[in-house]
Parts: sequence; C-alpha cells; structure tokens
Amino acid sequence: MKTAFITGATEGIGYELVQLFVRDGYHVILVARNEKKLMEMSEKIKASGGQADYYASDLSQIDNAKSIYEDLQRRQLLPDCVVNNAGFGTSGQYTEIDWQKEQEMMQLNMLTLAYFSKKFTHDMKKRGYGRLMNVASTAAFESVPYMAAYGATKAFVLSLSEALAFELKGSGVSVTTLCPGVTESKFHATAHTINTLQKSKLLPQATASDVARYGYKAMMKGKTIAVHKLGNRLNILVSRFLPRCIVTKLAATATTE
Repeated sequence: MKTAFITGATEGIGYELVQLFVRDGYHVILVARNEKKLMEMSEKIKASGGQADYYASDLSQIDNAKSIYEDLQRRQLLPDCVVNNAGFGTSGQYTEIDWQKEQEMMQLNMLTLAYFSKKFTHDMKKRGYGRLMNVASTAAFESVPYMAAYGATKAFVLSLSEALAFELKGSGVSVTTLCPGVTESKFHATAHTINTLQKSKLLPQATASDVARYGYKAMMKGKTIAVHKLGNRLNILVSRFLPRCIVTKLAATATTE
C-alpha cells in the first residue's frame, strides 16, 4: 500500500489533502498538535476501511521532527508522498511582534520543512521514486509589510523547493511547491489577518478544498511550482514588471486594517 505523510493534517488544506490521499487508497500518516482531532480522524479513516497512523507533536520544535522521522525509520514506514503543510503566520509591526512567537514560526515554516524535505527526498532518491509537496504562498513572490517574517519564510520555502526540484531531475523524485493565495481557513484567525479576508473582494479567494485539489493534482503530475488561481498567477506576473517599491506598497495595503 502506498503511504503519504502529511503535516498540519487536522485543519484547512492539510485536512482536505488527507481526504484525497485516503480516497486514492493511501495509508496516511498524520501529524499535528491536536491529539484529539488526530485520533478522531484516524478512527474515522480506519472505520471506512483505510489505514492511518498519527503523531501528536509540536513541529516548531525541530527535535520533535527528528523523533518522528527516526520512529518512521524504525517502523520501516517509508512515505511515497510527503506534504509539508504545517505552518502559521504572524502579523503586525515587525519591531513589535513577540520574538518567541516569530522564532517558533520560523522554525516550523522553514527548519522543520527543510529537515523533512532533506531526509525524505534522500530516502526517495535511493528508492527511485517519491513525491514531495511543500506549501508556500503567493507571499513568497514579494515582500509583505506587516507580515514581514511570514513572507520571508515562504520565500525560503519557494527558493529551497525549486532548487531541490532541479537537483532531483531524473531521479524519479518530484518536488512541488504549492502557492495558495487568500484561502478561507483558521490561518487568518491565528495570524490576526481577518481583515485580509474582508478586503479580498479585490483578491482571488478560495476554499481549502479548492486549493487541496489543485495542489494534489499538481503534485501527482510532478509540477514544480503550482500557483492556485489564474488571478494569483496574473498578479505575480504583473508584479515582475513593476518597481519593487510599488509592489511592496500594494502588499502593505492588503495586510493593514
């Protein structure tokens, strides 16, 4: 049975991706912090005839990521597909945001993702097959005032993943970077960016289910960069021809009250 490893599995895009993997007969390995939700999801999947394992863990602590990987090695659970979806954002004046919170965000969005990307693709390369999807954001393509560190973490994800995809060409391993735009999820409540949703009449908006289906299809095709929605792709294209100061100002407008 094919196996899929998904972080941030209990909410939003991660949750919807789990449903797609289960639909296609994958043994899913779920990772999130909420053990109760993980248990409920796992029991529901098993009741419907599927297979599921889970790890209740805070992946903003890199040692937890290492423990999970080492346990999978011991159990010889070798994922065919890996989705690094776990992440969160912070918002506000960079000089005023609590450093501990931002450090946790950076560790989760970048270090844990980089660790899992390295370890799992190394194993996939030896087997000659595998698919990795890292979830970035349209924020990866521009500076984002008032979400400065968050945008920077997503730029890191895009750069790392695109380079890794190039290095792995011909190995049988694909790396896809999914870049959603404004998406209806609990992300905005955590990041305190509900105003972005309210302003999003001017921005392409999607449900988590829409984004998951798009990303899943892109991953299975081995696409390197997957920007959800035509409007987002056009915005990114246009921004390449505008002075960066204007692009930054427009981004700031979308993230302030």
